[in-house]
Parts: sequence; structure tokens; C-alpha cells
Amino acid sequence: MENKGSILEKNYIINSQNINTNKKLGLFGLLGLLQDVAGEHGEKLGFGYESSKKKGFFWVLVRQKLRINKWPNWNDLVTIKTWTKPLLGINAIREYEIFVNEQKIGDCSTTWMILDCETRKPKKIENPENLFKPRTDYSLDYSAEKVNIQDEMDLIKTFDVRISDLDMNNHVNNVKYTQWILDSIPYNFHQKYIINEYEINFLGETFLDDNIESFSNIQKLKPNDNYEVYFKGCKINETKPVFIAKIHTNSYK
Repeated sequence: MENKGSILEKNYIINSQNINTNKKLGLFGLLGLLQDVAGEHGEKLGFGYESSKKKGFFWVLVRQKLRINKWPNWNDLVTIKTWTKPLLGINAIREYEIFVNEQKIGDCSTTWMILDCETRKPKKIENPENLFKPRTDYSLDYSAEKVNIQDEMDLIKTFDVRISDLDMNNHVNNVKYTQWILDSIPYNFHQKYIINEYEINFLGETFLDDNIESFSNIQKLKPNDNYEVYFKGCKINETKPVFIAKIHTNSYK
């Protein structure tokens, strides 16, 4: 049975602040809404930013996968439902479903890690079931997995970490990585292709004044109706990625 309070449902009107150049809610805007509803749900359940900090831990997003078959239009009413699954060691799974006018248009699975505030290393907490009130009556049919890069990639963009990129933990907010990815894609690609799947793995923290190089296989792709585009970001002069991502696209009909 579903636990009382295990699901949070929240409505959003898509306005001019979160639409893209196609007058639709885009990937960057949607991930911002998912982050917002997750934060609100955490606060209601007692593991939001301040309450978690008092308990000596904080959350970092490590994996995310989004599937979407229709992007909301300007002025659409979007409903997002979210819940957590039973804790797996130091990892927590949060899932989402996205609706427009009561029609499901997408869903998302995320994996979070609990880190100690002092050591910034993984931390286990006591009695997690009492804190997280996980949903046990339903689950999505997939989870966020490891993204494996198979193609050679070229350097396509560089980014400097700015103050506005940071979150309350003083590292780069997870949504900003997606903004870097989107800013690495040529404008005409944005206009011709629509994203229907997005996966990202967060592999390292980045901080103020870090310099990030963005690599992709996008320049090697041959003309097609759909693509799998890979991205990775590395701190300059380092080989270990701080993120790896994959976008699956279809052409606009």
C-alpha cells in the first residue's frame, strides 16, 4: 500500500521564463521544475536542505534519466508527481511522472547519494524508512544507469564556473551541467531535432573558477532522422570526466 505523504503532486503554468526558442518548455526548464518539486517534497518529509544539514548530511544527484514524448507549450498546465523508493545503502531513488491536462507525457528516474557534511564522503543514516516514507505500490519500469561512451569525441566548448552556477553546497548545481550541454549544441540542431530521452551521470564536483571542457560526438554524426548524441565534461588538463551524458533525438515532423 502507498504510504501517506509518500507522493507529492505540484502544478506549474509554463510561462515566458521557462520556455525555449520553440515556445515550449525545454529540457533545461523541465529539469529545473523537477529539482523544485524534489526539494519541496524533501522539506515536507523532513529531509530538506536545512533538516538534512542538522543531521550531518546532504544530497548529491549522481544519475538521471528522462523520457518524454511531448514537450509542453507556453501557458500549458503541467502536473508533476514525485516519490522516493526504498533506500539502497547510501543511494536513494526518486521518480517522477509528468502530465499535461491529465495526460502523461513523460517520466524520470534519479539516483541520489548521501554525503557527510564534514568529510563529503558517502554516509549511511539510521532508520531510513521512517525518514523517507518510500512508495512501495508502484515504480517506473526503468532506472538511471551508467552512460557508456562508445564514439570518439571532439572538444566543442569551454565553460568557466561562475558564482551563479553554484548551489547551496557551493558546488555547481546539477541543472547547470545540462545548460552547458545544451549550449554546446549548434542552434540549427535545436531547431531541427526534438529531445525524447536524456541521461546524465554526475561523476565529480565542480567549484567556482574551475574551467570545464565540453566534448561531444555531435560533429561526427551523419544526417539522419534521429541521433544519439554523447557529451562529457572534464576539468581542463584532467582526463577524468565530471559528467557524461547522452541525448536521444527525433526530427520535428
